[in-house]
Amino acid sequence: MAPVLPSRWRFLLIATLTPMMLVALIAWTGVEHARSMEAQAEAARSFQRERLLLLLLSAVKDAETAQRGLLLTGDRAFLAPYAPARAQVELLLSQTGAAGRSLRPAIDAKFAELDETIALFDRGEGEAVRRAVASGRGKRIMDGLRDAVATAAASERDRSAERSSSFRRHRDDSHRLIEVIGALVSLLLLAVMLALWRSQTARHAAARAAHAAAAGHAAILASTTDTLVIVTTDGTIETINAAGHELLGFATAELTGRDLATILPPGPDGGALHAQIRTAAARGVFPDQVARRRDGSEVHVDVAIGVMHGADGDRLVLSLRDASDRLRAARQKDELISTVSHELRTPLTSVVGSLALLRAGAAGDWSPQAGRLVEIADNNARRLIRLVNDILDIDRIGSGQLTIARAPLDLRTITAQAVLDGESVARRRAVRLVDVAGSAPVMVAGDAGRLLQVVTNLVSNAIEASPGGATVTLRTEQAAGRARVSVDDHGPGVPVGLRARLFDRFQSQRVAGGTGLGLAIAREIVRRLDGTIWFEDRTGGGTRFAFDLPLLPAKTEAAEGLPLILHVDDDHELCEAMIVALEDVAATVCAVDADEARAAIRDRAPALVLLDPYVADGRGVALLPELLDRREQPVPLVLLSAADAPQDVARRASAVLVKGRHDLATVVETVRRLLRDREAAR
Repeated sequence: MAPVLPSRWRFLLIATLTPMMLVALIAWTGVEHARSMEAQAEAARSFQRERLLLLLLSAVKDAETAQRGLLLTGDRAFLAPYAPARAQVELLLSQTGAAGRSLRPAIDAKFAELDETIALFDRGEGEAVRRAVASGRGKRIMDGLRDAVATAAASERDRSAERSSSFRRHRDDSHRLIEVIGALVSLLLLAVMLALWRSQTARHAAARAAHAAAAGHAAILASTTDTLVIVTTDGTIETINAAGHELLGFATAELTGRDLATILPPGPDGGALHAQIRTAAARGVFPDQVARRRDGSEVHVDVAIGVMHGADGDRLVLSLRDASDRLRAARQKDELISTVSHELRTPLTSVVGSLALLRAGAAGDWSPQAGRLVEIADNNARRLIRLVNDILDIDRIGSGQLTIARAPLDLRTITAQAVLDGESVARRRAVRLVDVAGSAPVMVAGDAGRLLQVVTNLVSNAIEASPGGATVTLRTEQAAGRARVSVDDHGPGVPVGLRARLFDRFQSQRVAGGTGLGLAIAREIVRRLDGTIWFEDRTGGGTRFAFDLPLLPAKTEAAEGLPLILHVDDDHELCEAMIVALEDVAATVCAVDADEARAAIRDRAPALVLLDPYVADGRGVALLPELLDRREQPVPLVLLSAADAPQDVARRASAVLVKGRHDLATVVETVRRLLRDREAAR
């Protein structure tokens, strides 16, 4: 398992939250301490207010004592403490806050009573003084004041007790919080130490695993029978294994630091390999490359390329396998296929021709029995020819050599020809063929011969599956923005056990005597033309086989005289876009490789070529020597690919454009300009 980079966000989260939590705990401790100190201060203030209330009551009593001394003795010396006591009362009232303010009415009433008796005494109204004292009013005011002071003092004592309790509670909470902080810090330190230990242990284990992996990789590199070459993305060789020494004769030290071209020189087919390596885009297999040995001799190899990601950058791993045995087997197979083609198809063609002459009466009249025998021989000879053709097509498909051109054509002409070709077989089986086609063209970019092969296969299968007297209907139409051909029969349908593999090789025998190759070939042809083929049960019985293809705009008469543009690219959507964008100035034909391009321009030289040199594993450049006009002059060439074109190819081009860097409008304008220049030069 590859090492996993630690999560940056998790680290940042922990590194941020941990100090924040500690700061929050410390701040909480400070708040609790401040609260405890405030509770303690409030308790002290409550105690102080209680003491002031008692002093206040004492000062009032002093004023009352001074008044009584005056009244009892008549000596004004006893009145000396009265004014100071009253001043002290005012001072204490200002210091006792709310409690003092609540006592103000009672105190004012008491001093009013004292002032009144003193004033009566001063006026010499002794009888009035005695009546005032005897009324007990002063005593009642003083008793009420004592009760109010006692109540206020009790309230302050309760408040003081509550604040003292709150102080002790906050103090205890602060102590517990300090203990929690200490425990958390201890746990945090323990976790850090544990993480460091695990990190060191993991680093040691990773180092041991890396050492073991390196040893294992070295053993694999040394023991594998294929030549393995590790190169940088710029094509510099870093190492080569022992098998490479046996195949190429070079020692590792001789190749280290040298360019890959030392052992894989770029050629017509190797240029794509080197171009992809230079752009660090090499992946996949490059068959049949030429490798150079130390003694200068050459050997054909298949090169498989993969990417190895490392901390110091990417590396490319090239696996070189000696292709001599494969090429020898391929030659033997080709010779066998050639033998089958020549030794079977040629005489069979003569047999079919001879039987046709006999059936036409070239050798006179035949008895019904002899005519039937000739018909049987003709049918079986034709079946053998179809089998040989199918085997050859399957071989071309497997080797990637199935040639399919792309040229604008009307599907209605294909279905009409298929009906014409199938009439004789239909008559023998008493089946009626019906071709249903609309009046509007159904234009596609395809290969007429290959599409006829597909439709003919579907028609012949439908005829063979239909009972005598039934009708097989071909329908050519535009459906859902695509061109569609469907073949309806009234046969028994496709068996359930065959449905999943109907289009596989040797699996599509719907009727006795089938080869099992026709539908597999049809599927490959339709796929290569960006289409889809399928079957479905028909309502009321029978089966419908159908395929659809991308629809092209209908061909106009004005397009017949337009110059031809050959567009070689495996990007089918881009090809269709170019067909539409240039339809007013040129007829555009698309091809996905050199073989399709040759087939598309076999009868007509192009006026301009749009080429992706990396198409078909870089084999698009092989087409360059053949791009000549009727005067054997090079045809204007526009290179259009996803990467920069090789210099030697770019020098041949009239314009070099890069997909993604140049938009479609630029490509279209470049092509139009070159066509105008070509027309002006003529």
